[in-house]
Amino acid sequence: MFGIPVMKLAVIGGVGVAAFAVLAHQNAGAAQSNPQCAFTVNADVLNVRAGPSTADRVVGRLVQRQAVVAQPLVRNGFRQLDGTRWASVDYLVAASGNTC
Repeated sequence: MFGIPVMKLAVIGGVGVAAFAVLAHQNAGAAQSNPQCAFTVNADVLNVRAGPSTADRVVGRLVQRQAVVAQPLVRNGFRQLDGTRWASVDYLVAASGNTC
């Protein structure tokens, strides 16, 4: 219903920042397992981390208005996107029809 996020390119200070295809691929599995837990990114660039903390390493990035499917689990202000990817809830806006 919400589909797979499309790769987008944003230019910030002359440096291109891309949401890599691997993120879309990883997120595709989550979309099939929990289609009602959908969000839109509300930040220019949102770091995706290896765990639910700013101390965890950055493993990817999402861009503004990008659709993302997540899991219901929230820990320390971070929502689990899938098994090893987390993003701050402060920059995720619930999509229409979200039951998460």
